Amino acid sequence: MKELKTSAEVGGMGHSVKRKEDARFIRGKGNYTDDVVLPGMLHMDIVRSPYAYAKIKSINTDKAMAIPGVHAVITGEVLKGYNLHWMPTLMSDTQMVLPTDTVMYQAQEVAAVIADDRYIAADGVEAVEVEYEPMKAVVDPFKAMEKDAPILRTDKEGKTDNHIWHWETGDAEKTEQVFKNADVVVEEKVYLPRIHVCSIETCGCVASFDPAEGKLTVWMTTQAPHAIRTVFALVAGHVGLSEEKIRIISPDIGGGFGGKVPIYPGYVIAVAASVVIGKPVKWVEDRSENLQADSFARDYHMTVEMAASKEGKMEALRIKTIADHGYTDAAANPSKYPAGMFSICTGSYDIKTAFTEMDAYYTNKPPGGIAYRCSF
Repeated sequence: MKELKTSAEVGGMGHSVKRKEDARFIRGKGNYTDDVVLPGMLHMDIVRSPYAYAKIKSINTDKAMAIPGVHAVITGEVLKGYNLHWMPTLMSDTQMVLPTDTVMYQAQEVAAVIADDRYIAADGVEAVEVEYEPMKAVVDPFKAMEKDAPILRTDKEGKTDNHIWHWETGDAEKTEQVFKNADVVVEEKVYLPRIHVCSIETCGCVASFDPAEGKLTVWMTTQAPHAIRTVFALVAGHVGLSEEKIRIISPDIGGGFGGKVPIYPGYVIAVAASVVIGKPVKWVEDRSENLQADSFARDYHMTVEMAASKEGKMEALRIKTIADHGYTDAAANPSKYPAGMFSICTGSYDIKTAFTEMDAYYTNKPPGGIAYRCSF
């Protein structure tokens, strides 16, 4: 058998992997999504809701369309005509691309303006007139659990509550027995607040549809290009964009940390705009949009119990968690339930047994549940 040798120069097991990108970054030669410029490229900006929960009574785009340089204003009704107004998340949920009747969180996408440059698009956004009917928002998962709470996801047929899923792992019976016989039981309520990734680079894309070949190329700030391609095909397969006709290019990324795994509505709107208008479309969100509307992590209300001996040895752990996942579950996992850290809550300690359970609820907040730094 040939012996496999490694070295500091070659790399491999036992050696650090040498970085190859430093030289061009130090010289300012990085290539990011916003660096992509294509012939005839248009720019997109987004109209966002000032309310966390409201009915959309009307959208008037006349003033925006009258601005020189504005090519189109895309609304939920426009996308509905192509059956593109809803899309799957990267887990087991669905989310709006653009709403047709109700906004579910503050800063949610309501319409998109396509123009010659970003500044004209921003002027167009200011000119779009949206009439809202505000409703009382539910921003607390415990309020969402109440029997008289409004059902937020009325788009889901037969939905009678705001519960998303229940998940558990461990040995419930054995853990209960250890707690019954424990010398000491300690309980603490812990709130793990909502966390935003806030990478240096915000999210964005350049969508370019080639009508001659019927193929789509998208440069985008994504950590999961293959999964994103699959979702694009699921969303737009019925209009001819099957997976083999879609190419996703993920250039240099200015930080991701899990926040650039989900598929955001802006990506899909840009693709739809490129297909409809027939020109490349660039969308890059600003910092305020990034902080308000992109997916979040955590927002967990945990009741943690520990059973211990008189000598101070931990014998069992029991954790019950209520998770606030906002208006849709934005997690992107190979498993159905995004609660990875609770599967390893005992860490490297020698503990007899543990049991954890989690229930997730919808609220009027931006999507939650992403794997910030690989822990759910």
